[in-house]
Amino acid sequence: MGCQPVDVTKHRDRLDTEVVAGAHDTHRDLSTIGDKDAAKRRHGATITRYAGGVRVELLADVGQEGAVVYVLARVVAESEAGADRPPVNLALAIDRSSSMRGPRIRQALRAASELLGRLGATDRLTIIAFDSGVRTVFGPEQLTDDNREVALSALAELDTGVGTNLAAAVRKGAEAIASGFVRGAVSRLILLTDGQPSVGVTDTSRLCRLVEKEHERGVSLTTMGVGEGFEDGLLSEMARRGRGGFHYLAAAADIPAAFGRELDGVFAIAATETQLKILPHADVVSVDLLHRLPSRVLEDGLQVDIGEVASGAPRQVLMKLVRNPLSESRNLGTVMVTHKSPSGETGDPHLIGLEIPSSIDPALAREVQDERLRLAVATAVDTAWARRASGDSAQALETLVKIRERVLEAGDKKKASAEVIEALVADMAAAEEAVQKSAAERARLRKNMREQSHVTLVGRSVVSRLPRDED
Repeated sequence: MGCQPVDVTKHRDRLDTEVVAGAHDTHRDLSTIGDKDAAKRRHGATITRYAGGVRVELLADVGQEGAVVYVLARVVAESEAGADRPPVNLALAIDRSSSMRGPRIRQALRAASELLGRLGATDRLTIIAFDSGVRTVFGPEQLTDDNREVALSALAELDTGVGTNLAAAVRKGAEAIASGFVRGAVSRLILLTDGQPSVGVTDTSRLCRLVEKEHERGVSLTTMGVGEGFEDGLLSEMARRGRGGFHYLAAAADIPAAFGRELDGVFAIAATETQLKILPHADVVSVDLLHRLPSRVLEDGLQVDIGEVASGAPRQVLMKLVRNPLSESRNLGTVMVTHKSPSGETGDPHLIGLEIPSSIDPALAREVQDERLRLAVATAVDTAWARRASGDSAQALETLVKIRERVLEAGDKKKASAEVIEALVADMAAAEEAVQKSAAERARLRKNMREQSHVTLVGRSVVSRLPRDED
């Protein structure tokens, strides 16, 4: 799906290009734009409403006299006012290994019980428990009132066992989701564990390949790690491959709130199977994707799989375009964004012609720089953790010192937002402190920062919304 080159000429009647001061957007009918919108364009923020509730914002920052252009794409999805939330096809996979005994299993069961209270008769649920093996505790069933009581009774009887078989849990949960159809449903497998895989598939690369394979048949995975005994690098990578979230839960008491936040996010999904394709102009030498999103090379460009977009939570894609320095053309190429609604209906494609802006709005350029710095810091912190884990604390600290200097320089030159600089400097100070702490304290801080890094690296950073048109 989606791996064939795009024939832009088929959609030429829908392709409009609007070049603004550091931001691009497209309009179905440019003749309808009023004076108020023209003023917005001069300030680099032209936003339009699209059928289906999805719009695209493109911001640009130009460096090296036009030889390098950073393009930040934001995909914003909005649910229709008053519309019912989509039904869910949900599977919970709960670790019941011996380390979960006590408060952890109690809070996990409490979280599952509270989740039952938020689901309705149109939702489909499976509950799985795993230790060295895996068994279905409930479902897959529509959550009628009678079935809700059955599920609550089954949860009350759940106890702990021995071992942690993550692969079996993923397979069983994905199997349950894929075994039934719910019209317009959003599918999600939520995996909760406090340990590392000890039974079955234990190799990181094989586990991640399994997750990717299950995603190909429509199953998204969110992972939740409790306490300090789980491998945060593994769970965050499984979540990235599964196009879901990663949550670090320091204590058992955090489990119910995490389940609630995840369900809120699933309920808010307004676009699925979202893809961005960039078809660069002949004078663009290379395109690099800077976020860690799944991508593939096409014959004539690059495709990025963004996946689900929740209402009120824009997804971001940052790209670095390198141009032929001798080029006299301002043309950068074409961006195409496609998506489906939660009900599976294909939305109209967004086709945007890219050109180097004639002028750059400093405020918008700072937003691009902000995301570049967030990504650079997240990557540097991950590198520092890896170096500290190998026993090289000096190299770990050096990595953090270098990125801190870059961030502070950007702040001194007013290239990035003051609040972003302040937050990143605080993050790096915490990381530097953690590198020098005891193993236990270091693990706790690393897991907390890993969750934040995951959010940044997959383009889910909280961003300020550009203004939209008013009726």
